[in-house]
Amino acid sequence: MSTAPGLVVVAPCFNEGEVAVRFVRELEAVVANLPVQSLILLVDDASMDDTLERLAGLSTSSANVGLEVLSLRYNTGHQQAIYQGLLRAHELCPAHIVVMDSDGEDDPAAIPAMWTADRRGIVLVNRGRRKESWRFKLGYAVYRRLFRIITGRSLSFGNYSMIDGAVLEGVIDRGFVHYAAFLSKLRVPVSSVTFDRRQRLDGRSKMSFKSLSIHAFRSLIEYSDEVLELLLKAFFGLALLAVLSICYIVSVKLFTSWAIPGWASILSVSLINSTLLCLGFFSVGLLLANSQQRQERARKAIYRVVQPRQQA
Repeated sequence: MSTAPGLVVVAPCFNEGEVAVRFVRELEAVVANLPVQSLILLVDDASMDDTLERLAGLSTSSANVGLEVLSLRYNTGHQQAIYQGLLRAHELCPAHIVVMDSDGEDDPAAIPAMWTADRRGIVLVNRGRRKESWRFKLGYAVYRRLFRIITGRSLSFGNYSMIDGAVLEGVIDRGFVHYAAFLSKLRVPVSSVTFDRRQRLDGRSKMSFKSLSIHAFRSLIEYSDEVLELLLKAFFGLALLAVLSICYIVSVKLFTSWAIPGWASILSVSLINSTLLCLGFFSVGLLLANSQQRQERARKAIYRVVQPRQQA
């Protein structure tokens, strides 16, 4: 594009094949109706099938919608693929950026709703009903509840969101391991719309319980300070309990006849082990905090721009 687009839609994809093609067609039909020059920016995360070839062969037919494909040099995972897309979007200086999945679960119809909302800062797409199995829904509900207990914040949205140029600058400078959790921490104006989570275009969900567990762990890394504080409180609580219990054990051993041979030693060792275990968790918390600091990217681009066919 010769001029800066008003809107860039960043969508990572991995082994999507024909699904990615259908996604682009549906997305183009939606953003073409917006009163702004838009760019669909697809990030191929080193797919092992023909996804890149299919995307490179695409073109858009709408005068106000462009298409660009990024090819990552190696597979980085979903979140880093988003970051690479945002890094490229930053070079294009758009006014607003939408991040969404390319499998069809994120409804493109939410984009016009976001566009008419208050676009300052962040516009979130809160998830309504989901199409997954009851086991996945149960696991997701437990994850959201646990996230709220630990962080004190609600995470009712995923990657699907719109940010302005100022927020993009902060995202690029700081980096993230979990985009949605990162956005939830920012102190900027936030508005939201609600849309149901659709089924994948090919009907097969890629999110397993294992994937959800890893995703949940990464969201807590973004809140490593809060996790560290919680573990610190637990450590001091257990340490105090251990000291009081040992004092009680000693008093029973010395001043009463209630003690059973060996019980004091066993109980004392158990309490000390519990305290050391909690200290271990505390150390893990420190590592999480350190991991978060290491996530600050140095604006390292690992993509090449694939030139698709010219617009029809």
